[in-house]
Amino acid sequence: MSLIATAFHEVDLFWWFTDDGLSPYWALGELMHEFENGWDETTVELSDGVWSLRFNYNAETGIAPRKSDSIGGDRAYEYQIHAEGPGEKKADYVVSPRWDDQRKPDGDLMQRPWCGGEGLDVHVQGSNLTFEEYHYLLQKSIQKLADQAGVDISRQYFNRIRPDSNVATVELYVRLNREYAKKLVQSTGVFYKIMHLLAGEEGTEWVYKGDNSEIVGKRHAFDLPSVSARELIDDHRYGKRAKCYHPKHVRRSESDDDPLSSPKFGVAFHSSIHGESVSWSDRDKLLRELDETVLNTLRWAGVPTAPDQTVFVEDDHFEIRETKRSVGIFDDPTPQLKAEQENLITTVLQDLSPSARSVMKTVATDGGEVHYEEVADEAGYSVSQVYRALEEIGDLVVNDNGLVRLYSEKIKQEITGIVERIENFVADGVDAVARLASVETRSSADSAIQRWMSKYGADFKEADREGDCGTLRFDTVLATVSSLGAPDYQEVLEEGLSAWMDAGRDPAAFAQLRFEAEEILGQQRDDGFVGRTITW
Repeated sequence: MSLIATAFHEVDLFWWFTDDGLSPYWALGELMHEFENGWDETTVELSDGVWSLRFNYNAETGIAPRKSDSIGGDRAYEYQIHAEGPGEKKADYVVSPRWDDQRKPDGDLMQRPWCGGEGLDVHVQGSNLTFEEYHYLLQKSIQKLADQAGVDISRQYFNRIRPDSNVATVELYVRLNREYAKKLVQSTGVFYKIMHLLAGEEGTEWVYKGDNSEIVGKRHAFDLPSVSARELIDDHRYGKRAKCYHPKHVRRSESDDDPLSSPKFGVAFHSSIHGESVSWSDRDKLLRELDETVLNTLRWAGVPTAPDQTVFVEDDHFEIRETKRSVGIFDDPTPQLKAEQENLITTVLQDLSPSARSVMKTVATDGGEVHYEEVADEAGYSVSQVYRALEEIGDLVVNDNGLVRLYSEKIKQEITGIVERIENFVADGVDAVARLASVETRSSADSAIQRWMSKYGADFKEADREGDCGTLRFDTVLATVSSLGAPDYQEVLEEGLSAWMDAGRDPAAFAQLRFEAEEILGQQRDDGFVGRTITW
């Protein structure tokens, strides 16, 4: 499968170098002494064009030298290298000395991550370069400055980045045609689907920020902590932020001559979201996760992921080409999550006692979290009755130290919409289908139909005109063949017929149903009649 290659945007790295101790630091000090003003500017020509360099020191450095250090002052200065290249490529390096028991000028102990011993910490920030390019640029910049000053600095310095160095931020992105970007940020788009379904998951914080001030989708972003990342793709472990955004100054209309008139879609790792940095030795795993999140989110939104100039827009750094990385493609989890949660609703609500229904209504309509004592007051029950009701409700609610909330925002909204008719609530779509055969829905055979409907996100719409037997609606993507990455719609219907017949129902009644899917890959129509699609 041909997949689009992502491009690097921003990074924030902390590289540690210890192979040569503090020797590279003393060498940079000698280099600085060669420049009368305490700084120097020059250029260096690399394969992509001419780069401008600036070398200076940080006068505000808060590091006290040791007594054994040959420094004529009360501070061990940090050195800064700023590099700017073609197409807004840039990199900033802050080189700091490190040793054990490091102190501030006032004598206080410094609290900084460090591997121990003597060496250098190089703080790297920049944009539009790969990890390897940042490393090469650092080495090339130092050699250019040394050559200009006539100072010999060993080319062995800054060669090996310690594997326990840290990645604090890295973003990969693509640039999209505006029409395809809408599939991410519109109210029915994949951003909303993901956040809607994960909003109430334990361990996550629901942070969705949208800005439509100048254009719909100027900047939409949501945070995906590690717990939610695993909910979407099983083997993912890193917290990240997905965002679709235009530049600060939004163009009035999209133009082939201006790449910035088209929005970016990027996924960034941030240590602030994940809770800690990622080890440099795990950088390839991290990039794989970011790639997979970008490409699978696009795919779940219905955006083609092959290199295509009608879908993607090239800029100075993003090129429409096939990726060389190994990227996993996964089924859209949103229909599955929705089906699981809807199945949870129907399973629990159909047998609730009146007191449990009253407590459920209170929790659903109160918004957010509510203390159990407030639930007791509003529902008119004792605290002990509320606790018994919560036990009866079970998995639909979470009781966290007396604060009661529904399991997810999806469940909250579903229940809020039916509280007025909850007294008559039965197993929703399953019961409606069952009425075709005038059969009660409490049997174990009918539960197989319910499981089938939940598995594929199906519900039932009763006939709205004479001669119509009703419609099965699948809130999921199906396909003509499973190799297209979605369930085969014929196999799905045959599986439903099998469950129907296991319940002792007339197969002719099932065959008379219409069906509709969110999309059927491989054919133009997304609907049809069951009896014309499968053999019964």
